[in-house]
Amino acid sequence: MAGGVEEYVGDRNLLRGIRPDLVELPGAARVTAGIRCAKDPIDVATGVILLPQTDVTLPGALPLVVERTHLSSYRAGGWFGPTWASTLDERVQLDAEGVVFAAADGMRLVYPVPSPGEPVLPEKGPRWPLEWDGRPDGLLTVTDPHSGVVRTFGNPAPTDTPGAVQLPLDSLHDRNGARIDIERTATGVPTAIRHHGGYCIAVETQGPRVTALRLLDEPSQAPAGADGTLLVRYGYDDAGDLTEVADSSGDPLRFTYDAEGRITSWTDRNGTSYAYVYDAQGRVVRTEGSDGFLSGTLSYDDETRTTTETDSLGRLRTYRHDGAGRVVEETDQLGNTTLTQWTARGDAPVSVTDPLGRTTRYDYDDAGNLTRITLPDGTTGEAAYNALCLPTEVTEPGGATWRHAYDDCGNLLTTTDPAGAETRYAYDAETGHLTAVTDALGNVRTVACDAAGLPVAVTDPLGHTTAVRRDAFGRVAEITDPLGHVTRMSWTTEGRPSRRELPDGTYETWTWDGEGNLLTHTDPAGNTTTHTSTHFDLPASRTEPDGATYAFAYDTELRLTGVTNPQGLTWSYDYDEAGRLAAETDFDGRRLTYVHDGAGQLLARTNGAGETLHFTRDALGRVVEQLADPGQTTSYAYDASGRLTRAATADAEVTYERDALGRVLSETVDGRTTSFAYDALGRCTERTTPSGLSSQWTYDPAGRPLALRGDAGSLGFAYDAAGRETERRLGEGATLTQTWDATDRLASQTVTGRFGSGPGEAAERLLQHRSYAYRADGHLTEIRELTSGTRRFDLTRAGRVTAVRAHGWTETYAYDTAGNLLHATAPAHEAPGKRDAEGTLIRRAGRTTYEHDAQGRLTRKTRKLLNGQIRTWSYTWDAEDRLREAETPDGERWSYAYDPLGRRISKRCLSNGEETFFSWDDTRLAEQLSPDGTVTTWDYAPGTHRAVAQTDHRPLVRTAGKSLIEDFTTTPDAGRPPRFHAVITDPVGTPTELVTPSATVAWQHRTTLWGTRLPAPPAGPDETDCPLRFPGQYADAETGLHYNYFRYYDPELAGYLSLDPLGLAPAPNAVAYVHNPLVSSDRLGLSPCPQGDGRPTAAQNDGELVPYSRGFASRQLNNLHIPKLITPSGRTLSDHAAERVAGSGPGRPPTTLNVVDHILDHGTKVKYDPVRDTIQVRAPELPGKPYVVVSGSNPNHVVTVMIPKKVNLP
Repeated sequence: MAGGVEEYVGDRNLLRGIRPDLVELPGAARVTAGIRCAKDPIDVATGVILLPQTDVTLPGALPLVVERTHLSSYRAGGWFGPTWASTLDERVQLDAEGVVFAAADGMRLVYPVPSPGEPVLPEKGPRWPLEWDGRPDGLLTVTDPHSGVVRTFGNPAPTDTPGAVQLPLDSLHDRNGARIDIERTATGVPTAIRHHGGYCIAVETQGPRVTALRLLDEPSQAPAGADGTLLVRYGYDDAGDLTEVADSSGDPLRFTYDAEGRITSWTDRNGTSYAYVYDAQGRVVRTEGSDGFLSGTLSYDDETRTTTETDSLGRLRTYRHDGAGRVVEETDQLGNTTLTQWTARGDAPVSVTDPLGRTTRYDYDDAGNLTRITLPDGTTGEAAYNALCLPTEVTEPGGATWRHAYDDCGNLLTTTDPAGAETRYAYDAETGHLTAVTDALGNVRTVACDAAGLPVAVTDPLGHTTAVRRDAFGRVAEITDPLGHVTRMSWTTEGRPSRRELPDGTYETWTWDGEGNLLTHTDPAGNTTTHTSTHFDLPASRTEPDGATYAFAYDTELRLTGVTNPQGLTWSYDYDEAGRLAAETDFDGRRLTYVHDGAGQLLARTNGAGETLHFTRDALGRVVEQLADPGQTTSYAYDASGRLTRAATADAEVTYERDALGRVLSETVDGRTTSFAYDALGRCTERTTPSGLSSQWTYDPAGRPLALRGDAGSLGFAYDAAGRETERRLGEGATLTQTWDATDRLASQTVTGRFGSGPGEAAERLLQHRSYAYRADGHLTEIRELTSGTRRFDLTRAGRVTAVRAHGWTETYAYDTAGNLLHATAPAHEAPGKRDAEGTLIRRAGRTTYEHDAQGRLTRKTRKLLNGQIRTWSYTWDAEDRLREAETPDGERWSYAYDPLGRRISKRCLSNGEETFFSWDDTRLAEQLSPDGTVTTWDYAPGTHRAVAQTDHRPLVRTAGKSLIEDFTTTPDAGRPPRFHAVITDPVGTPTELVTPSATVAWQHRTTLWGTRLPAPPAGPDETDCPLRFPGQYADAETGLHYNYFRYYDPELAGYLSLDPLGLAPAPNAVAYVHNPLVSSDRLGLSPCPQGDGRPTAAQNDGELVPYSRGFASRQLNNLHIPKLITPSGRTLSDHAAERVAGSGPGRPPTTLNVVDHILDHGTKVKYDPVRDTIQVRAPELPGKPYVVVSGSNPNHVVTVMIPKKVNLP
């Protein structure tokens, strides 16, 4: 691969001059990451190819990164060819005019002649000060004030520019002294990159080119002749241009060049190629991708400084730039124009005006720190900084202020939130590594780091330690939990997981192609899922262990155009001229259409039944009014921070009172108020429901729930060192004990009661015992239960249950490859036998037929009885797919009402006028008021949909004109104390028993696999019932359906009555429930969740099917109108996150941090939401609102951060 490279002799020692001329200067000073590019990727202002590549990233407090950037106009490269800038080519040039700094991304900053000890700033570009120590042979430094990284340059080398001398990069260090050294020979040839934490990369060269990088096994090894691990190998042509880059796969990424050293094509390791054609001025005018992908043209008008891009579909987008190469006007294919004004230095925008004329303005201090954002409605956010450019005070638009303090090295010492809660951080005095975090309640979590600054042990406030062993790459090789359970990880050279061995000895494996696309995943049970990819690394297909294959199609602009399921049905997507989703047609032919305004905001959505929702937005893009076709209006109001304060429909009005952090203090729905209180860490400590019932939570120092105390009863919790619940005290007389296996799966549950009160009289009695057995991939295979015997489950390779075998009864099920239930037999099943379907919609099940409307919603169910009678149910829906009315075979008509957030707040029997009311705790059903005045209240484990307590009581209702005694004597059961029951749940959170404090099992859950009730004697009038079913579901006795927030579930069909409002994004089947209700659930009727409210398992995750793409991201955001976006507690998918998802580029996921450890490294305050499996982040490095983070439940604990585009990750 090193062919064509000569020995390093003669004038090849001369480094190329790097000073840009006056014409080049403004453009050269741009940070590459901020340049507006088109195609893959071309600077729209200059027509220059800008191709960044990262060869090595090794984690640490100061990461070791080796990167290269090709710019077709660049001629100052060296070690990888003249048109490549790189880490090893970073240098400064001293000449008569001053100093020039050349960065690894191709940026060149021009400085005046420095005076000794006095920093100078560049004429253009980012404000990175340069300083000279004053000695003739002394060092020069360039400092990035935002990251704190200082580059040191020394050891002068000759250059081909007369009268100039260049100083190559000698080292980098941060404020804590973490350091990276570039070792060179006396003639300036790089030989090694040595990291203070122990990494050492040997640099192999031949002549004037780098030919390989190796990671040495021992840092003490001499680079010369050392073997180590080959990271990258480079090959060159006879002209010295880089033509091949090979990683551990051995397959090279190939480049071709013209005589000027400009790349004319690249071909990746999978055979995808992309070619460039230049005009006489060296600008790219045409691109040609494999099969036309991203092909197109660029034309330039020098007089108007306008570039016109014609994409592969013939659509035009124009860009107008200023003389410095900054885009000041961009007009999309539909004529919508965005205007941008820039600072005098050209390094940041001062205003951005969108196509609707809404302007956002930005102010900066002298150091370039953003100090004020003025939003289009005039509201502002402000920030103040210290001398290290770190935010010391951040005030959000609503006035909430965050305060931060730092030590002299820039390490965060304290963070004080708007409510006054302070978090403190401590660091090692010598290394600056994080050693402890003290929360606002004084609980201390300690951290031990290795030499690179990566955590190797974390000890919680109770003294329980999780230890990590890292490999030579700094990656996690072993995790030992506080109980001694060890999980082992293996990785490819490029850092992709290859094997994970669980504590029980089972393991899963991954294989990857040369481009880093997943090829196979084999789970611990030996089931393999295979993947293929197409051009630009887009997923092409996925084949499940049972052979079910999903295929993905794209247009030549990399937008997803179709998903074909195993039945051969295709879900297609159409886009408008500007690439926004205009329509989609699902597997059953249902067509949805979308209308957007000039800024890309959703204005209207029409469903398959022709029903349209219209949206009116304020200056910040928030929906303030939603209008449905029949004239149904929903209005929304917000505070200055953008948090929902009021929402109203014809059915209900919701209002909120919030604290300084936006936490809900009270929520009132039509006069019924639920109130909340929180501790300094933001955990809910008290809730009072509309009936007046209050419950209080306390927590242990590690943040786990310790006790629930209510007006009617209490629960106490105990945990093992790994944080798994091992005991729950169910009042004074009963106890639940739980055991777990080595992989954190629930192994057994035992409920015992204590009887007798005198000395020596107390005795324990076994009330219930249940044990669980699992397949290696985490799917349940057996449940042994004291009260009902043993149930065994037959499974497909994909984990679907085909049979339930129990004492005296059996259930059988069959599915097609798309997961639709095709056949079912079970006790008491009202629709047994074969299912006939059209597409994904069931038309017949046994003697029952089903009718759907054009939106795919069930409108009529007809059942023919053996005696010839016909029983019919009918259903009426609104434009938001909410069930409004149901009529049963007995002639009863029921109506259902919802609040503006989609939560059902009442159901009313129109036949007799009886009405049941519901109150909510965020997305969890908190309370039910029955027609007879009985109130049932539920408490849940914090942050989950797992119920832990149910309380029934009859509050005294005062009547005008009557005395208290009269009301008391005329209200049935008014004197009866509340009945408190502990709720026992299975591994996914489905209630299984209600147990009284006096150790009586008052209720047991008895259903088939999919939730149909098994035959049982009718309950007596005084017997306790629990209507909760699968997590998030409530059983309606009148219809036999389960209300599941956004949809209704039918246990007879194992599916929903309407299609998923998020389409295919959550799961490959938009109608079916989860693939296996024993290991996963769907708490909101939107998206499958793994077992245990977010606890990672090896079981199948249905939501992994649909690949990330810009088209899918845009569609998801468009579908998530306000009721879907804002939860009752105010959690939102922020504008920042939305922008990041929709704008992160086709086929490329949002920004990713290497490991969860990175959050710890930077003292980041995180809040984990186990229900949504996400983390909210607040960090001094990421100031302002929380940033959405997708959970790191994948094997390498990778977390995905969605942040504003202009914010740099730590």
